Amino acid sequence: MILYDFEYERPQTLAEAAGLLAELGPGARIMAGGTDLLPNMRVAIAQPTTIVGLSAITPEAPRVDADGAFRIDALTRLATLTDSEFVRQRLPMLAEAARVVGSNQIREMGTLGGNLCQDTRCLQLNQKHDFQFVAPCYKRGGACCYPFPQNKPNICWSVYMSDVAPALIALGASLECVDQSGARRISVEDLFTGGGLRPLNLKGGEIIQAIVVPPPPSYFGWGYHKSTRRGGLEFAIAVAAATIRLAPDNVHCAEARIAIGAVRERPVRALAAERGLVGKVPDAAAIAAAVATAVVEVSPLPHHDFTKSFIVDSLRVHLRRVLSRAVERARGEIPTA
Repeated sequence: MILYDFEYERPQTLAEAAGLLAELGPGARIMAGGTDLLPNMRVAIAQPTTIVGLSAITPEAPRVDADGAFRIDALTRLATLTDSEFVRQRLPMLAEAARVVGSNQIREMGTLGGNLCQDTRCLQLNQKHDFQFVAPCYKRGGACCYPFPQNKPNICWSVYMSDVAPALIALGASLECVDQSGARRISVEDLFTGGGLRPLNLKGGEIIQAIVVPPPPSYFGWGYHKSTRRGGLEFAIAVAAATIRLAPDNVHCAEARIAIGAVRERPVRALAAERGLVGKVPDAAAIAAAVATAVVEVSPLPHHDFTKSFIVDSLRVHLRRVLSRAVERARGEIPTA
């Protein structure tokens, strides 16, 4: 239950929503499905004076742009992504990432843009602080950090938990963002600050309008895995997403993108691991070396009662499998979709 009053606006267009955000200032928050914002309001992490609801705006259907890129409206429900033949055939990794988000009820309400814009989490932050944790933590404007007491006030190691962000980063996707002054395009990677206190790089009043994914090249393969206790229905232990592009000889790696999620304040690109694969035959030894580099490079934070060593062990196993599947798909040994 949310125990305070707030105003509610229901604009008919994104332009109108952007105008309301600019007019109302920092006390206003946009809400699409509400699966992140409303629970945060319940535990008093977020306390907007006005909610600008986007439920009156009908999202456009996924489509192919003139340049061959795939365009998906940010207000598309996650359940729509999993059910869409267009997405399953053209962007199967995104469909898989959407499928493992929460429960069916969450997917029916949550949107693609909302999943990207969710706040960071930690066990101490996402509780009512009048229950166990009376003094507010840094993210609530206080002077302590419960899980990491040695942290300075400008350092919050809460963890960003989106399941779809690593997949979109591995696919090289970008975002169309709009506000009153117009539109801009940024990469999905650039959406994140890398800081738990303010995890998103959106300007005040800015809204994500669409996600744009470039068409896959030849000799392309992907792999994705979300580790959880029960195989779903909850936030991840870690998320591993990778894409591989082979050279025309169908043997050597021409490009690799590896994105790890649910381990830091933002999704992390394993850049050194990627470089270690390029130019090599991505066999078991090369993949094992890339995985060993990636787990050191990412340096996961312990979170939600999982130790760092447990998360690293999970990543070692599943990132190896994810990269192997990406190579197999690039070689045509298993279906891409």
